[in-house]
Amino acid sequence: MKHIISIFLIIIQSQLLIAWGQNGHRIVAEICELHLSSHAKSEIQKVLGKNYLAEIANWPDYVKSEKGWDFAESWHYTTVHSNQTINQVISQYASDTKINDATEAIDLMLKILNNDKNAIEYFENLMKKNRAKPLNNSTKATALAFFVHIVGDIHQPLHVGKNKDHGGNKISVMFFGERSNLHRVWDTNIIEHEKLSYTEFAHFINKATESEIKNYQNSTMKDWANESISLRENIYNTIYDYTDRDSGLPSFSYKYTHDYTPLVKERLLSAGVRLAGILEGVFGE
Repeated sequence: MKHIISIFLIIIQSQLLIAWGQNGHRIVAEICELHLSSHAKSEIQKVLGKNYLAEIANWPDYVKSEKGWDFAESWHYTTVHSNQTINQVISQYASDTKINDATEAIDLMLKILNNDKNAIEYFENLMKKNRAKPLNNSTKATALAFFVHIVGDIHQPLHVGKNKDHGGNKISVMFFGERSNLHRVWDTNIIEHEKLSYTEFAHFINKATESEIKNYQNSTMKDWANESISLRENIYNTIYDYTDRDSGLPSFSYKYTHDYTPLVKERLLSAGVRLAGILEGVFGE
């Protein structure tokens, strides 16, 4: 019975921490690949073997249900309360050797991709200690999968959350007449409402100008987090502008998707373009 309960809790926790949904992460990875040079693509393929960026983009979510990967659950989000700044959150973790959140996980994975020996040793020891199986038995492939995934995560506004409502998971809403929650609306419902494959979605929104690409890539992880904080506040402050009179719940349909789909597209696009800029720096000529 205890074993069954443990499995149930792991499944629930995994559902609470998923950002963008499967297609959202694939869209970010696909946009990234569209902005990579041939050389960078070739070098990345050497790391991934037969896998593609879009294929491994969801791997960190898949392994969350494996007991050995429990230690990485907090890597998919960061908590910044209303009375905090991202700088304060980063500072509070600075003296802790544990990888506590998405910001620290991104930093660690980037160091591994840049062949930092201490970072590689730390991650390998962590996996060995927890008996966590790496992707393709490769530390670098595993780091790349996490990096692609978590850069996407931090661009989902509700993954830079306040923690009390689990990034909107505890806020019940209606989406086109069906029960959902605020987090699921943002990670999955709005994207799937477009009725597009991830490749179609990525190509349709991949319209950034050279100036916009430069601005996207001339930013830091703190900038990405601060953008998400600002956007999440707007999301919270407007949910009851769309209310169903019968249920009293926020009710999202055509008006909500009209108002917020452009923002979802912009976050996916900016994540992909920024990811490409970093990976080009690591794997490019």
